[in-house]
Amino acid sequence: MRRRAAVGRSRSRGAVAAVAPVLVLPALLLGGSSVPAPQVAPAAPEPRELGASGALPQAPRLSPRVIEDLGDPPAPPPQELPDGDLGIPGPVLASYLGAARRTAEDDPGCRVHWSVLASIGRIESGHARGGAIDVDGNTTRAILGPRLDGGPDVAALPDTDAGGLDGDPVWDRAVGPMQFIPSTWRKHAADGNDDGRRDPHNVHDSTAAAARYLCAGRSGLDDRENLAGAVFSYNRSASYVRTVLVWAEAYARGATPTQAELAPEVDDVLAGARLPEAAPMPEPPPLRIPDPQPFALPADPPPRAPEPLPPVEPRPLAPEPAPAPAPAPGSAPAPAPAQTPAPAPEPAPASPAVPQEPPATHDPAEPTTPAPVEPRPARPPEPPRTSDPRPSAPAPPEPAVPGAPPEPPEECEVAPLEAGEFALLPPEPGAELSPGTTDPAEARPGLPVFTDDGRCAVPPRR
Repeated sequence: MRRRAAVGRSRSRGAVAAVAPVLVLPALLLGGSSVPAPQVAPAAPEPRELGASGALPQAPRLSPRVIEDLGDPPAPPPQELPDGDLGIPGPVLASYLGAARRTAEDDPGCRVHWSVLASIGRIESGHARGGAIDVDGNTTRAILGPRLDGGPDVAALPDTDAGGLDGDPVWDRAVGPMQFIPSTWRKHAADGNDDGRRDPHNVHDSTAAAARYLCAGRSGLDDRENLAGAVFSYNRSASYVRTVLVWAEAYARGATPTQAELAPEVDDVLAGARLPEAAPMPEPPPLRIPDPQPFALPADPPPRAPEPLPPVEPRPLAPEPAPAPAPAPGSAPAPAPAQTPAPAPEPAPASPAVPQEPPATHDPAEPTTPAPVEPRPARPPEPPRTSDPRPSAPAPPEPAVPGAPPEPPEECEVAPLEAGEFALLPPEPGAELSPGTTDPAEARPGLPVFTDDGRCAVPPRR
């Protein structure tokens, strides 16, 4: 029979356990009612209001009655707790203890207890699915939350990591044993096992990041009210806070490390969990341009012989009349020769018949009066004609010169870099980079980073 060693017998009033509400809490913990009143989530919450895992907020603020209903100390649910010590997989329990110890060294004023991290780990992932991790602490397969696509009881968070952490190129998902959404992970990521990597799928890194999240801008988490406020920021739900506080107190009374077989090193945690991108548009068939056909001009027609002109018959010239002899003196003049009448002109081609008024009969005895002539209206002058009456289109703007290099960013201020108030990736809109957000050693000269003032370049060391 294997002997189990009890861990963490020391009690902590502020210790809370964050565990999925798989337990049915007694009516005492629910404020005297067996069925809690339904909470209406806001339609479009801000990202900072979603907590670590992106869950929709169930209440705008934590009610003081939550602490009052729990009693002092919080009473654990007796029917759901097993006899004896509570078991936690040994490697996962080591990550809770290590994260609390590291936080005590880096932020001694926070005073977060390991039992709080154990409670959150039980709620979010069941202690990494019962300790299903490899020798390095990576989960054997990805632990993913629902797609945050705006469905029922789910926030709408479009993809921010190109699917690198959650395998979803369209929507974000909570990842890892402590269920961080990618944007929250970028702000609170930690290296819990000193391997030079920050991986939300690693139980040591994820637990250290959860401790950093709870302690961000807070202190004195050994006080139960301060701790309740920190847990409420992790998940804005009163029932979540009650469950965490009860199980944290239970774990603080004693927990036993259980045996867990570590898997070989995992190559790809997201293997089999990646979602395909949106279906690409089918490529159009290649455009085929037919070969140009030779264009042959028609042969010139043979020249046509000119048609012969009709012969012209010459008209005989009339003989000139002989001069008449001069009359003798005293004789009568000779009669003039008869004139040959000129040929009548050919009639013009007939034009369309136009009715004509009959000529008016005029009495020669009456005087003739000319008819009045009506003046014709003057025609307006025609506008000058142009070759193209259409308005001329404005000239298109000249295209920008492609390949122009972007302007380099300005140099960052040294003080925020030394305090760690910068990020290597673009932070969420409206997010403030507090001291210790990033390791100052990450600021290499010339590297573009992000501070509260925007993007800038790390100045060279002097």
